[in-house]
Amino acid sequence: HALLAGGYRQLAAGANPMLLRRGMERGLRVALEALAAQARPMEGEKHLAGLAHAATGDEELARALGEIFGRLGPEGVVTIEEYSATYLATKFLEGVSWKGRFVSPYFMADEANRRTRQIAPRILVTNLTIDQPEQIIPLLEQLVRAQAGPLLIIAADVTGPARSMLLANRARGVIDVVAAKLDAGGEELRQLLEDIAVFTNAYLFAQDRGDSLEGVELSELGAARITQVEPDKITIVGGAGLPPLVEARRRTLRYQLSQATDEAVRKKIVERLGKLAGGMAVLKLGAASDSEREVRKELAERFIRFVPIALEEGVVPGGGAAYLACQEALAPLVSPMDEEAIGAKLVQEALEAPMAWLARNASLSPAVVLAEVRRRGSGCGYDVVGERVVDMWEANILDAAKVARVALETAVSIAAMVLTTEAVVLKRRPVISTTP
Repeated sequence: HALLAGGYRQLAAGANPMLLRRGMERGLRVALEALAAQARPMEGEKHLAGLAHAATGDEELARALGEIFGRLGPEGVVTIEEYSATYLATKFLEGVSWKGRFVSPYFMADEANRRTRQIAPRILVTNLTIDQPEQIIPLLEQLVRAQAGPLLIIAADVTGPARSMLLANRARGVIDVVAAKLDAGGEELRQLLEDIAVFTNAYLFAQDRGDSLEGVELSELGAARITQVEPDKITIVGGAGLPPLVEARRRTLRYQLSQATDEAVRKKIVERLGKLAGGMAVLKLGAASDSEREVRKELAERFIRFVPIALEEGVVPGGGAAYLACQEALAPLVSPMDEEAIGAKLVQEALEAPMAWLARNASLSPAVVLAEVRRRGSGCGYDVVGERVVDMWEANILDAAKVARVALETAVSIAAMVLTTEAVVLKRRPVISTTP
């Protein structure tokens, strides 16, 4: 709004809109460099709680979310349980779960709890369908000879004579074997199995590579401290994945996330990243009324989606302080004062608009607040709750650097477009919020 208002004034005075636009774009480039220079990596529960408070405005909820992501890391998996009464608590779960099930209910050992738990199992991971005993007998013989412990098979499916043979060996006590499959297919199944293989340090026997199971070696099996299969999920605790390989896989997923534009695809990638982090948590959330509970749930879900975005580029001082600190970097662009310099000047002046807006909302003089903030130096801003100028880093009032960047880019892009074409098309649901 500040950019458009200033731009319209300049057009009314006879300025060339294309030169204004060029100057605004130059100013944007310099401002983005100054913004990036302020960013710090997001780390620790304190930073996370600060971001959560900025995103939700709910201090109690922010503390809970800060605790969760402080323990699990920014890519932790969080599910929300709703309660009808006022309630807020966190619960941390050991291990990682994937949606899946037994290939046959006869693999269920603990019928009372509807599960089968294995201690220190070896894990075979494949997207092949196992339907013949010959595919798996050589591996079973190796396991028995080496006394290598239980076996968990995670495959596309286990059917026919192969399934019957495994159940018969399990029933006779020859080997503790469980066969399970994920609730996925095609390329999605392959990607999830690749994640599990990395998480457990297994080789993925893949159909597209022409792999077969007849020559499986024990060294190609994964391992874990505990596995548990239930009718609706497969849980792995303490996967033996090698940290460098797990981190490489996570880097790949982060890159895919940065390139994805479809919200459903992004959600699945974020979930996969969280599983590779190795931990899960439940946020137990209730409120006095249905409407209040829905609001808190939406705020929590929004922040959970937001955390990976904050991870990408770090955090900057919130409350418009990061933008205000960029003004000085634009000073060389606004002199001498030609029409391009006027465009850069519009960007420079607009950078103080967010903090000025906060001051006005607090019934304060924007000029007085901005002067005091400038006197205190870079990184300082106005704490609306505390009603004072503070160091935003120390006060833990932060914004995600990526959101601040996208908001500034969007503002300049829209203003430049409107000033030169007088028309604009907006996405109904942008992938990244442009409100820091």
